[in-house]
Amino acid sequence: MYGDELRYRARANRARTVARSRVARDACYKALAEVGKDSMHFRPKDEQNDYKVTCGVSDEATAAVVDRVNGELAAAGVSANVITSGHGGWKYLDIVPLRAGKLEALNHVRRHFGFSVASTVACGDSGNDILMLSGENLAIVVGNAQPDLRRWAAQRQGEEPALPNGKHRLLMASRKEALGILEGLEHFGFK
Repeated sequence: MYGDELRYRARANRARTVARSRVARDACYKALAEVGKDSMHFRPKDEQNDYKVTCGVSDEATAAVVDRVNGELAAAGVSANVITSGHGGWKYLDIVPLRAGKLEALNHVRRHFGFSVASTVACGDSGNDILMLSGENLAIVVGNAQPDLRRWAAQRQGEEPALPNGKHRLLMASRKEALGILEGLEHFGFK
């Protein structure tokens, strides 16, 4: 009976995932109909799966598309992460399950290896890193981060209280790429 129960639960979870994926795709199709194919498109099939729907959206249409997709998901009773990232006139729009993001992956690995939150650092450079950088862990935004992430980080720094040591949990590094990560690690006392 135990094995049958596990197989049943796996099939039920898969069915729910596929159903959520259809709702997410339908939400994107409705947004596409609203803004037009010059402002939005589905990314190639190899970037899509039952756990992720990915589109390209022009900067000008991003807010309207995110609002429409979130509204459609809410109306269908589907909770998901709607993530935007990118720059240069176009953004990626990813819709993934709530439990399928970078923060969840970071916390899974942290727990698996027995690291404390205080000894875990997330680093990012684009909007698709916001959820991961929003966790309890220390966080570094590198100096070459995309403008949307830098704006979010500046706002977040202003909202979060300082840690007991007087430092903020979220650091906006001045150096770029790996040097920004090293700057952040040194700032937080990792050597």
